[in-house]
Amino acid sequence: MRITRRELRGGECARLTVFVLILLVIAILLRRVLLVVFLALKILGHPAALDAWRGPVLHQTISRFGIPVDVYGGSESDSPILIVHGVNPTGKNSLDLVRISEALAQVGYAVYVPDFADMKKQHLRPEEAGNVKAVFHSIGRDAAIACFSYGCGPALVAAADPEIRNRVRFAVAFGGYYDIRETLEYVVTAPESPLAYLKWVYLGANADLAADARDQQQLRKFAEDHGGASENLSPDAQSLLQIFFASSPDDFRLRLRAGPEALRRRLDALSPSLHINGLRAPLILIHGINDPAIPVQQSLELAKAARANGLASSLTLLRMYGHVHPILPKLGATTLLAFYIPETFRFLAVLNEVVAIQ
Repeated sequence: MRITRRELRGGECARLTVFVLILLVIAILLRRVLLVVFLALKILGHPAALDAWRGPVLHQTISRFGIPVDVYGGSESDSPILIVHGVNPTGKNSLDLVRISEALAQVGYAVYVPDFADMKKQHLRPEEAGNVKAVFHSIGRDAAIACFSYGCGPALVAAADPEIRNRVRFAVAFGGYYDIRETLEYVVTAPESPLAYLKWVYLGANADLAADARDQQQLRKFAEDHGGASENLSPDAQSLLQIFFASSPDDFRLRLRAGPEALRRRLDALSPSLHINGLRAPLILIHGINDPAIPVQQSLELAKAARANGLASSLTLLRMYGHVHPILPKLGATTLLAFYIPETFRFLAVLNEVVAIQ
């Protein structure tokens, strides 16, 4: 059987086409790998590579329902994402959050970051879920939601709201909580740590639960001083204060039951555990294994509840993060093999998931 020149040329063209397609696939994969690596570097505080590749990010501040919202990237992007900051005095202007927002815009997202005034005062209110929902509505199309730390309560409660839950494409929760009663119990009763002051911050921020203005003032003063005289408090305010002196989980629960009903209602309204049935969005959960502020058990419980409710979810536990800031050991042969290499792959894998899902 003779093979004609035309058949030879046809075979060569087919092989060349396959070769070009293989090169194209490799180039696409290499581009994705570089994009994810550069994204990771920028998030960790090394922005030069991603900035050089993607260039400066368009950034403007708009107002939605009286809430300032920073918008990063082109609003015409097909992949908007709403980011909810935690309870910290810098809010949307946190340097870490600005860097993360720019990085997500550089990989293709239109990023919306509202500034919640009460959360900047470390005052977490049930009304924040409504504020998150309102800003989400203002985007005008399906979007993702990402949240950090205590901001994840209002964010996930909003994501479960019937008015928007079918428009939330996915939700990313970094260092968040599932049940704020359990989280507060941990903050109050855990062994002393550099973050032990958090319980007093929480007391001061929630002093408004006392009905009397004088009680509120005294509770805030007590929280600022981490102690002092409390004899002149009303019985209701005294019952609130005593919760923060609980010595064990069982003691905390007894004191919480005896404390103000308003506190229990506030905690329940801020707990995704009571709204999990309403969630429809796939969850990407990330938590530091040794988180000193919100225990990793909270994300484990959230992942378990998501599976029980048929939600798609992933959970990545990182040793490289404490709460929401990296904690990296000194580089050496042992830490390279036991820490840096496995942590790098875990971190890149979850970032690849965020890039791919857009």
